[in-house]
Parts: sequence; C-alpha cells; structure tokens
Amino acid sequence: MDLLSPGILSSKSRSSKILIDINSNNRISLRIKKRLKETNKLTTEFLTNELNAFSQQLNQKRLEEKTTTLSLQDSFQSLYYLLNLENFKFNKVSSIKLSQLKSIYSKIKDLECSDKIDTSEVGSINSTTNELINYYYTYLIALNLSNSLIYKTLVLKNQSVYWEELYNSRFSKLVYFVQISPIKLYEFGLTIYDHLTERLKSEYNDQFYRSSEHYTCIFFQSVNKTIQSAFVTNNPTISLVNISATTTYKWYRSIILFVWKTPFNLVNQEISRKLDRINNEISLNTSKIDALLATNLNDKASTLSSLESILSIKSPVDNENERVFNLVDSVQELDSQYNPNNDAPSLLTRYWLPLLLLIAYGPSESRNIYNNRAEIIQWIKHNLIDTTVGFFKNWLAKPINDMLNILRNDENISITSKESLQSDLDSLERMVLQFLDDERISGVDKAQVHESIQNGDLTLLMSKYENEIRSPMKSLVTGSLVRNILIQIQKTKVDGGMAINGIDKLLKSQQLVFGIVAVSPSLFIVYELWSWLTSSRPIIVNGKQVNIVCLKSLNNIENLLVLLNNEKRAGNSADSNYEGQLLIEIINLIVSANLIIPKMLKKDWIRDLNELNNSDFDIETKLDLVRKIWNMYGPYFR
Repeated sequence: MDLLSPGILSSKSRSSKILIDINSNNRISLRIKKRLKETNKLTTEFLTNELNAFSQQLNQKRLEEKTTTLSLQDSFQSLYYLLNLENFKFNKVSSIKLSQLKSIYSKIKDLECSDKIDTSEVGSINSTTNELINYYYTYLIALNLSNSLIYKTLVLKNQSVYWEELYNSRFSKLVYFVQISPIKLYEFGLTIYDHLTERLKSEYNDQFYRSSEHYTCIFFQSVNKTIQSAFVTNNPTISLVNISATTTYKWYRSIILFVWKTPFNLVNQEISRKLDRINNEISLNTSKIDALLATNLNDKASTLSSLESILSIKSPVDNENERVFNLVDSVQELDSQYNPNNDAPSLLTRYWLPLLLLIAYGPSESRNIYNNRAEIIQWIKHNLIDTTVGFFKNWLAKPINDMLNILRNDENISITSKESLQSDLDSLERMVLQFLDDERISGVDKAQVHESIQNGDLTLLMSKYENEIRSPMKSLVTGSLVRNILIQIQKTKVDGGMAINGIDKLLKSQQLVFGIVAVSPSLFIVYELWSWLTSSRPIIVNGKQVNIVCLKSLNNIENLLVLLNNEKRAGNSADSNYEGQLLIEIINLIVSANLIIPKMLKKDWIRDLNELNNSDFDIETKLDLVRKIWNMYGPYFR
C-alpha cells in the first residue's frame, strides 16, 4: 500500500487521454467511427443534392413557421456544428457530453409520425433530416454507452488491483485499520444504539409489570447482550475467548490472539466484500460490452433494439424519436451512476492521524525549530555537508591525485634519501683509510678499499680488531680499539641505511598498487551509490506496481483466448462474455503500459494489441500474436 498515494482513478472525473486510448483501441469504437464517416458522407450528399430545396424550405419555414420544420432544422444545424461535420474528428466527437446531445434532441422528441411521411418536398426533406439525426444519435449513444462501460470497468479493475495489493500485505492492513478505525467505531456505535433500542423496547413490553429497579437491571443486561452479539457478529473469534475462559493461561493466550487477529479479520472481511462487489460489477459491465460487440451496427433498428435490451428499457416501437430520447436519457443516467464504496479511503481518512499530530504538536515544534535554527543548520553543515565534502576531497580526489603522481614517476615519496646513504659510505671509507694510514698498514690499495666498503667488506679492519681484543687494556690506552669500535658503529649505520634503502626501493616499486588500494573503497562506494540512483525500479502508481498489473493483464488475455478457443470448439461461445472481457483487458493493458513501453515501440505495441481485436483473425492466430507479444515486450514487464 502506497501511503503517499493520492488515490485511485475515479470515474467522476474522466481523463481525456484515457478516453482517446479507449476510442482508438476497441472494435466497438472503430465500427462506430466507420458508420459515422459513412453517415457524414450521406449528409454531405444530402446537403449538396437538396441545396435548392433546402433553401426553399427555409423560406417556407419563415412564412409558415411550422413547428416541425423549425425544430428539425434547428436541431440538425446544432448537431451539425456540434459534431463539426465539415472537419470531422472522431476523438472530439467521442468527448461530447450527453447533456449537450440531450438538449439538442429534446426539441424533436415529440414530433408526430405524420410529419415524417409527408409527401410534399418539405416533408420529404424533413423526413430525411430526421432520419440523419437519428442515425447520428444511434451511433453516438452506442459510442457513449461503450465508453461509459469500458471506462467504468477500467476503474473497477484499477480498484480491484488496489484492494488485492492491500489484502496481500499485513503491514498495509494494519495501516488501513488505523485509517478507518474512527469510521468503524462510529458505525459500531450506531449499530449498538439501534440494537439496544430494539432490545429495550421488546424487554419493556414483556416486563411492563415489574418495578423500576428491575427496569435498570434489564437495561444493563440488554447493553451487555447487545455488545456481545455485535462483537460476535463482527468477529466470531470472541466466542473462542469465552470458551477458553476456564483456564487462566489459555484465556490470556486467547485474549492476545483475539487482539492481534481482530484488525486483520475486520479488514479481510471488508476487502472481501469490496472485491466481491467489484467483480460482480465487472461481470455485469463485460456482459453488456459483449452484447455491444454482437450488435449489428449496419442496421439502425437492430442497433436501437440491442441498446434498449442492454439498458433494460422499453419504449414505443412506432415512435423512433422517443426511443432515441429515452436511450440518451438512460445512457446519461448510467453514466452518472457511481459507487464510492469501491474507492480507496479519502484523503482525510488516510491522513487523519498525521493531521491530528500536526495540529497537536506542529505549532510548538515549529517554534522550537525556529528558535534552534542556528544549531540545526550547524548540525546539518557539520554532519552532512562537511562529511560529504570531506569524503570526496580526502578519500576520492586526493587518492586519485596521488595515484596519478605515481604514474608520472613522482619521487617525493621515500623513507630515506640517496644523498644521506652516500655520505655515510664516503665517511666510512675515509675513516677506514685514515685508520689504515695511522696504523701504518702496508699494501693498502685505495681502489680495493673503496670496492670493499661498497660491498660491505671490512676484512682489513677486522683482522686488526681481532688482534687488539687480545689485549684490550693496552688497546684502550692507545685508543685504537675505541677507534675501531667507532668505525664498526659507522659500519652498522651504513648497513642500516642500506637496508632502509632496499625497503624504499621495494615501496617505490609497489606505489601504484598502494594507490589503487587506497582509492578502491571510495570508488566502490561512489559506484554503488550511482548504480542505486540510476538503476531501474518498478514503477508504482497509486499504490500499484505497474509492471505486475501489465503482467496480470497480459496473462488474462492469453487465458481468455484459450477459453474462447475451448468455447468455440464446444459450440457454445454465445453463452459467454469472454469477448467483452478480452476487449477490457486489451484496453486496460494499453492504458497501463504507457509508462513502461518505450516511445520508439509504442506504435508497434498498440498495433500488435489491436490485432487481438481484429475479428478477421481466428483464435489460433490471436494466440500466436500473444506469444509474439510475450517474446517482444515481456522483458519490459519483468
């Protein structure tokens, strides 16, 4: 259930776009459109061929002021301009209100039959004019009746989907129960009052000889019995609570189950009643649509009889004008009929609790928000804006920039510098050479010493060190041992520098990997966020998932074609109203899929669906078309 839904489609205010879809995609409207065009051609020929006589008739009308001629010509002229027959457009004709047609026809409904059989030239033209008017009105009545039935059925199917989705969600049932609880409490109070009044009347009549104290006792007993009976009638589960009252544990358990299940039971009962009522109305409308589909529009008398049968009205057979007028009146009455009990709850019913909380706490909370606006703005800036900016700056832009610097062979990132290591090596070399010169060790080659120090080999120095530790006191006095130890310390420093330099080279070789690892979490978060924002989601309109509605409608079309095929093989297809249901499902699918099918495919989509309305195709061909539609457009509904 969509809590923010503005409500489902209502037949009180019809959408002109949906009416255009209805009139463009059903066999009834297409046949009426063809007949209207043929009648329009006859009207053009009549006005062209009888133009002189028509002018004479106008002059004679002014002289004689005959009522029949005046009424016919005024009505015909008004109808001609209302339908805009010179620039005939079927969509505009189908949107004409019945009240306009009724006001025009009211002038000629009581014409005498003798006017139609007048043998004079004026009488002949009057008869033809009246006949043309009746032709137009017959087709317009059929068109309005078909539009009204189809539109009402689409609304009912829309409402049925709404209540079915509500029925399938426990959370939605709880929300709905809270929404309707004030109305239900009010209705329950009225029921208790009515039942109590009836019970008290019967009790007082039976116990009239008792005292006033007994009347008081009877009153409270009646109240108790009335409330119990009302509860049991609305929710029979309460009787199980009374049965289990013998054991304390079972009684408490029954009370908990009763409190938990009562909202669901009440909502389930109400939704079931609504769905039964909706399905009955849909069945009645589809049977009338099926009768319209079987109507022979080529024969005006047959069409009038069929319309009268559909609307269950009786008119004098010898007065065609009165029959047409009664049909207009009946279609207008049918069109105005609307059952609001099938609608979703009203806006006030759905939002009475939030509105009540808003009225109770809105002013004080608004004042608190205004007084603490600086802290609220600071909190939003610190926790939302600064956090978002910091994330993109420190965890996205900076790691990406560091990775690009690595790709540019940036050498700034290092643990130690080459100059520091080289200076330590040069210092060690000088210290060793000076020590060897001071100790007067012969046969020393500076190039050999340089190469040995670069390789970390101090064999010359170590032999001297090994000899001195044999007499450490003497060597300490002379200072050579201390000097040798200091050289060893310098050697250790150089070895440490060499090790750090090796680590530095290893890190530099892996800098790109570290950069990718540093930026990967941020890129992953941004990618997932972007995918979530741009991913396709089911379209929900008025609390209904549109793709599910389309899938169900397409499945119903295939099922109806299979049933029609079986009925045809059985030879009793005339007893079913599958044709009317099929027409409704096709139009419902066209209307529902407007938000799903891409614009580039809409013409092909409507053409393929309209082929299912083609009476020239047999059932097997239509089943093949359904399979083609599944293969072509099925992915858009999944």
